[in-house]
Amino acid sequence: MTTITLNGTRQASAPAAWAGLVASVSEFFAGIRDGQDMETRYRELSRMSQPDLAKIGLNRSDIYRAALLGRPV
Repeated sequence: MTTITLNGTRQASAPAAWAGLVASVSEFFAGIRDGQDMETRYRELSRMSQPDLAKIGLNRSDIYRAALLGRPV
């Protein structure tokens, strides 16, 4: 029978590696949500008429920037 001994530093670094992985996955999905929010804002603003856009201080050329920033330019 063979005995395997683990070094204490390897055991201590495993939780840190998992924490880093979880943080990376979390950031990835947050980026997806941000992209979906931008797409929704762009779609909603694109469907508005020119007078309605003017009421919120935008024109057609500002739509992409407003969708990206999440607020009127």
